[in-house]
Parts: sequence; C-alpha cells; structure tokens
Amino acid sequence: MTSTSETVASNRAEARSTGQFGVIVFLASDVMLFAAFFAAYFLLRSTNSPWPAEGAEIDVSRALVFTIVLFSSSFSMIATDRAQERGDRRWMKRWLMLTILLGGAFLANQILEYTTLNFRADDSPYGSVYWGLTGLHTMHVTGGLILLSLLLIRTTRTRHLNYVHPWAAGASLFWHLVDVLWLAVFTTIWIIQ
Repeated sequence: MTSTSETVASNRAEARSTGQFGVIVFLASDVMLFAAFFAAYFLLRSTNSPWPAEGAEIDVSRALVFTIVLFSSSFSMIATDRAQERGDRRWMKRWLMLTILLGGAFLANQILEYTTLNFRADDSPYGSVYWGLTGLHTMHVTGGLILLSLLLIRTTRTRHLNYVHPWAAGASLFWHLVDVLWLAVFTTIWIIQ
C-alpha cells in the first residue's frame, strides 16, 4: 500500500516528465521552423546574384559583439540553473537578472540595427530572407525574455525553489535554443554570406 506522500511525489514526477516531453516537442518544432527559413536562405542564395544584394550592408563587427553578449547569456543561464539546484534563491535571481540583462542588450541592439539598415525586406530576395530570418529570431528572443521575466517573478514569489524547477528547466532549454539558433543565423548571414 502506498502512502499519500508517495502518491503525490509520483504524480509530480509524472507531471514533470510530461512537461519535459512537451517542451522537447515544442523545441523540435521550433528547430523545424528555423530549418525552413535556413533552406529558403540557401535556396535564394543559390539562385540570385549578386549575393548579398548590391547596397545591402551589414556590420559584421557589431553583430559579432552582440553574438558574444547573447552567447554569454547561456552561461549565466547555466549559473541560474545551478543556483536553483542548490536551492540558492538569491544567486538564482541574480544570475537570472544577468541573463535577462544580456538578452535585453542583444534585443535592443537588434532593434537599433533594424533602424540603421539601408535595405528593406521588399528591396530584394536578400532583404526578404535577412529580415525574415533575423525577425523570426528577434521574436524568439522577445518571447524568451518574457518567459525569463515570468520565471524571475515566480522565483521571487515562491517559497520553495523545488516548485520552480520544472518551469525553470523548460525556460532554460528554450533560452539555450535561442542562443544556439542565433549562432546558426550569425554564421549564415554574417560569416558565410
């Protein structure tokens, strides 16, 4: 015969397992969405000359600096996870705020960069795929920052961090995916061109 506490623990483990599966399915579908955009980029690149379009100028050094900023946020997110595992709410909140700050700096730069570009989405196939791919990623960064902000609120309001864990794991996986996807976007648009 099982006790009530064993039943509750079993139900929590089952819910966490289902939640983790849901996050993995969502992230896999997100990767497939980006795959379609990358396929469009390389298809358009192979059928249009010159590539990038004449007059389409992008700042590689600026993009590199903010790629490092965004990539650094993965390390602060790992530190957030570790603090949560230790049950250290104070450091979890600090690392999480740093992650949000780094992601916010990246997002602010992306928006500023959009205002300084000398080409629009409808100017050429290059402009279309540039704005589409970077815009899709910008929406993911925005969603990730909202998710991390909600996690910060939840961490602040919850008495025990073990109630935050399943939620934190999903937010962390999403943020790492956003960072990895940006490395692919940066490599494709700014390095390979």
